[in-house]
Amino acid sequence: MKKLVLFAAAIVGVSLSAACSSDTVVDETAAVEVDLTASNVFSPQTVTVKVGQTVRWVWTGGSHNVVSGSNCTEDGNFKSGAAIGGGTFDKKFEVAGTFPYYCEPHCTVGMTGTVIVTQ
Repeated sequence: MKKLVLFAAAIVGVSLSAACSSDTVVDETAAVEVDLTASNVFSPQTVTVKVGQTVRWVWTGGSHNVVSGSNCTEDGNFKSGAAIGGGTFDKKFEVAGTFPYYCEPHCTVGMTGTVIVTQ
């Protein structure tokens, strides 16, 4: 009987330690998504990625574009093109830094965002 109880306790202990493991595998190569919404916001407004990772902007409502720059002034790093009402735009970030961006038609109402790229 003692052996059965010890065996059962050992099984429960192994099961609990596996279930409570805090190891999480994060795919640092997966694209990070930012929605362009009908409410004229980027969601989330700020994302952090690793060098070599891609940000994918996804149109979920409204007519928007994605333009790199700050204060509604284009800096030439990236641009999705003219404002459109749907689709996606991908940008792979190859260097560390902070990259502000905005939507041309809605910049003056605060439709801005930031990509932070870390090593």
